Amino acid sequence: MNNRINRLLTTFLAVLVWSSSAYAGCNNAEFSGTWDVTFSDGNSCRLLVNHQGEVDANESSCYDPFRGSTAPDSGTSAVASDCSVIVNLVVEGVTIELAGQISRGRDTGAGRYLVPAYWVKGGFTMIRVP
Repeated sequence: MNNRINRLLTTFLAVLVWSSSAYAGCNNAEFSGTWDVTFSDGNSCRLLVNHQGEVDANESSCYDPFRGSTAPDSGTSAVASDCSVIVNLVVEGVTIELAGQISRGRDTGAGRYLVPAYWVKGGFTMIRVP
């Protein structure tokens, strides 16, 4: 009986460790690359994120359907091991806070955004550009 319980516990522990590591391991380096981000208010951005999690303002752009295209001033991202991501993006002096989740394939994501200065909020989706 004790042997059976030990084997059961060992199997359970192995499955638990294997399943938790299958989705673990996200970091800023895995989030690096070019992302198309579409906001629920009609705005969009193409962001180039480096391995340190910084947005390359010279290679990124944002589009507002009423005001046209502009480059972001700056931006940073922080990726947690559970693949959640926080992005702080500054466009024309206004900070946009994005909080989302990256997919298992690391090629899509979605979440919510907030513009604290105006209390504007909504949703966003993002797709990695190959």
